[in-house]
Amino acid sequence: MNKALSYIKENTWIWALIGSTILWLAMGISSGQLGFSSLISNANTAAFLAIMAFGQMLVVTSGRGAIDLSIPGVLTLMAFISMSIINGKNSMIVPAFIAVIAICAAIGFINSLMVIYLQIPAIIATMAMNYILTTAALLINKHFSIFTVAPVLKAFLKGKIFGIYFSIILVILLGVFFWFLLRKTSYGKSLLALGQNKNAASLAGVKTARVEMVTYILCSVLTGIAGILVSARVGSAVLGMGDTYTMDTVASIVIGGTLISGGRANVPGTLVGCLFLGLISAAMQVIGCSVGAQNIAKGALIILVLMLGTFQKKSAK
Repeated sequence: MNKALSYIKENTWIWALIGSTILWLAMGISSGQLGFSSLISNANTAAFLAIMAFGQMLVVTSGRGAIDLSIPGVLTLMAFISMSIINGKNSMIVPAFIAVIAICAAIGFINSLMVIYLQIPAIIATMAMNYILTTAALLINKHFSIFTVAPVLKAFLKGKIFGIYFSIILVILLGVFFWFLLRKTSYGKSLLALGQNKNAASLAGVKTARVEMVTYILCSVLTGIAGILVSARVGSAVLGMGDTYTMDTVASIVIGGTLISGGRANVPGTLVGCLFLGLISAAMQVIGCSVGAQNIAKGALIILVLMLGTFQKKSAK
């Protein structure tokens, strides 16, 4: 019993898993459509958030209150760029991915330079970048009129294996990759050390600048890839389509057990956190809550999880 309680204390995402199960059962019973398909449908929606949440998880893990606020701008701009390049043609999907990855790598690189060498706090640096990217998307929108999705992307987004969407399988594979990256590679161990204490990590031989640079680049690239998929799912690129994702990515990783102060990341918890948020949004939509009410609920959840984390730290002492 003590071992079980200890495990739950160390893995707070279990509460989110329990909450997700309760929400799924409640929605299914109330609508009379309780089944595996409804859970898969909600998981598919959460999959797009999870791709970006992995990137945010890495940035937050780097410590010192780092949060990437450029995610909305990156997603929206990459949606416009990818739709413009692909223009409904399968042959242009690979060039679009290459272009998006290259541009996002440059954005992440610039973000890291501002944080590392100009000593600008990550929140301020990435917020400034977000303004620039949002303005660029606004300029492109004036001449944008593409509403055609490439058939291959359509097939990928609608495709299933044993009843599970390809997008869910992609996110699970990404989860395995990032779990391995954080647990088994020098980059992952260096990132965790950086988040716990930058000076100590430097003294231990960790190349902190390189680690931070890779972290911001990965976050931007993941967001860019999500931008391609989200725009294909929606059927076009729309201004403001990424606005909610900053709060959602932060909420999902905090709920999932990643320390907001850095130094600890939780990959399975991030996946559960994304599903939990998706189910909360779905439940609130069913009962007719506005977007504002949903945002209030998400904000309250972040505060609650942080309070519980603080309480656990004090009780441990």
